[in-house]
Amino acid sequence: MDASGTADKFYFNTRTREVEQGPRSMAKDRLGPYDTYAEAAQALELARRRSEAWDEEDAREDDWGVAPSAPSAG
Repeated sequence: MDASGTADKFYFNTRTREVEQGPRSMAKDRLGPYDTYAEAAQALELARRRSEAWDEEDAREDDWGVAPSAPSAG
């Protein structure tokens, strides 16, 4: 294992779309580290799900402290 403890971890290379063991490619081109090959292979899906969850959280926070709309007089 290298000094940073990541040689046995897996990464998803966003440029080549391949899983790599250890941080071989440039940091800007990889997602991870992941404990298993299978986790790294699902990196884009995991990133998509996390992004959606963060977007939903942001939307809820944007509504914080906003009074609900009054019903319209009909």
